[in-house]
Amino acid sequence: MASRLELNRKTNTLCIRNCNKETRQNKTENDLCCSVKSAKDDLPVRCVGEWAEEKIYLLYQYFGIFAGGMKNKWKLNYIEICSGPGRCINRSTGQEFDGTAISILQHKCFEHINQAIFYDYNDTVVDTLNRRIQSMGLSHKAVARHGDYNDHSSICNELGQFSNDCLNLILIDPTDCSVPFSLLESISTCMPKYDLIINVATNTDFNRNIPMAFSDSNRAEKYIRFLGDNSFFNSRHNHALCDTKDYSTLRTYFRESYKQSLKRIGFNHFDFTPIRNFYDILFASSNSKGIEFWKKATKEIDVSGQRSLLFE
Repeated sequence: MASRLELNRKTNTLCIRNCNKETRQNKTENDLCCSVKSAKDDLPVRCVGEWAEEKIYLLYQYFGIFAGGMKNKWKLNYIEICSGPGRCINRSTGQEFDGTAISILQHKCFEHINQAIFYDYNDTVVDTLNRRIQSMGLSHKAVARHGDYNDHSSICNELGQFSNDCLNLILIDPTDCSVPFSLLESISTCMPKYDLIINVATNTDFNRNIPMAFSDSNRAEKYIRFLGDNSFFNSRHNHALCDTKDYSTLRTYFRESYKQSLKRIGFNHFDFTPIRNFYDILFASSNSKGIEFWKKATKEIDVSGQRSLLFE
């Protein structure tokens, strides 16, 4: 039976709506709004674009299929890196809603999860999310921790303690292409059984910096770290595409290069799901069952890019 995703929407009348980029830079710190607190619980909120809800719908749908389908076969864990505080605010409308972390915690299939860990490098975010987890009465199986994706030990030391009978779902949700591929290599070493969902900022961060990255080795270094090697930027063909401003093809090759890196650490089933014209949600699994579940989750998308609000 289908259940409706409730994001606990609430209009925040104090939000400065439709603020420009410069204003947002002055009014936010690490994407947390410095001007208003949540109208729901008076805790910090993350400033986001209107497309953020689409990502949450997709994750919510997949999580239900994953947890419901695997509950009798594995001990299941959920890990989120770059978690955020659990509550967002739409900068265009001023409407608040639950983020990915809280949406997962309130999913009916969360009862099948053994442990959930949410990592963020910002101490305010970690404290805020822990307070929200506590208010839901879930501190016994969910926790937010400080974790910097540039410091593998801050994340992998804990993940390495999960037993071999665990199947893990990891969401990595950065705002740009700054997560080093070496983090995924380290996770694969300490935690061999996991499916990966990662927000890849193909059409925003990477797209804005294509010309500079191909002409400036220092600018390229960020994307080399993300991809795991420099083959993308060493390709003469890719340089020629940049010279002719064929950025669409370069974005396709960028995605393919990332897939090739993931294959080296054991993934062989992939799917990119675009969120409007902003970023891609990449799903990667070492098992065909994972991609089967993902395809089932994404079937709710119609040609207009909208998703049903009803999920299994």
